[in-house]
Amino acid sequence: MKICFITDTVFELGGIQRVLSTLANELVEYYDVDILCTMSGFKVDRRLYGLKEKVKVAIREDLVYKGLIKKVFLKSIKVLNSKVGFLNKDNYTDFLTKVYYPKEIQERFIQYLNNKDYDVVIGVAGYYSLLAAIISDKIGAKTIGWQHNSYKAYFRTPNKYQWGEDSLFREHIGKLDKYIVLTDADKKDMEENFKIKCSRIYNPLSFTSNEKSSCEEKKVIFVGRLIEGQKGLDLLIKAFNKVCLKHKDWTLHIVGDGPDKEKINKLINQLKLSKQVKIEPFTNDVKRYYLNSSIFVSSSRWEGFGLVITEAMECGLPVIAFANSGPKEIINRDNVNGILVKCGDIDKLSEAIISLMENEEKRKSIAKESVKRAGDFSMDNIIKQWNEVIGNV
Repeated sequence: MKICFITDTVFELGGIQRVLSTLANELVEYYDVDILCTMSGFKVDRRLYGLKEKVKVAIREDLVYKGLIKKVFLKSIKVLNSKVGFLNKDNYTDFLTKVYYPKEIQERFIQYLNNKDYDVVIGVAGYYSLLAAIISDKIGAKTIGWQHNSYKAYFRTPNKYQWGEDSLFREHIGKLDKYIVLTDADKKDMEENFKIKCSRIYNPLSFTSNEKSSCEEKKVIFVGRLIEGQKGLDLLIKAFNKVCLKHKDWTLHIVGDGPDKEKINKLINQLKLSKQVKIEPFTNDVKRYYLNSSIFVSSSRWEGFGLVITEAMECGLPVIAFANSGPKEIINRDNVNGILVKCGDIDKLSEAIISLMENEEKRKSIAKESVKRAGDFSMDNIIKQWNEVIGNV
């Protein structure tokens, strides 16, 4: 069986790239797996997330090419729609489809995919899930959409993701043979709002670790792409500023890279936290950071799942997270295997961090339960679900 994932790129830092690489590495042991990337400009580096050579990668920016005049015109309509939402109505669906998915782009993908004779085509994230749906009746392959953030992030976060595209999803997403979401909460939201049937498959752990943290180092850790808005790093740093009033001997380590690195550094310097807050470079060996820390914090304003949360749990760390949809499904609400904090509440976040700093027994108790919970996201469990979906489409 031949499978093709369609995505922007697999060679950029990010959660989608990491999860896709991890999943493709497993599926290639069962199927022929291709990843079709539509963005060039990134270094082709399989070592980034350990992508196996058996996974074939094609980079075809020409498939989404638009002439300059048309590109400017269509982008202006997209921007206007995302700002005002004036086209997000059922009677404008045909026009909106032509704006977001011009006919010539549809035809290029149809020709490419049919020439490759794939059995299954998987659209990664919102844009390519919808593309797969729109062309589903014109390609020989079965089609699957794979959502990579929460329903609220996709459709209720202004000017992000699929904001202003509700009508497009209502019109087309049901044409897919299967639609996959990351949480039960998103399954409920998608089914109620778009009248479709979804499958929930959690993101798999990208590694396992026999070694666990001792939870005795005076280190708090954050891991992720340095995007201040979504990842809430401004909130985390301000919360840690309050923590430092009581515990100057603890440090916060922010592991990753991204477009807002300088902005985050500026905030650290403004709050005079350069000795307490350190930005560590992206690494393929992130496990050692987990193992040498005692508390993991997820400060995301929205999070579809939270792969780094499950990784931290696998390494035996207690996790504190804002209670958005992804973390709420990973962490039990009774705070046995982690601590959920009201979204955006800096005071509550700092209080939760301090409570674990001051109670080693509590840290270790939550960490023990975290390890148990991490087992639910093992690759064996997740790949079994993916094989069932692929086998039944």
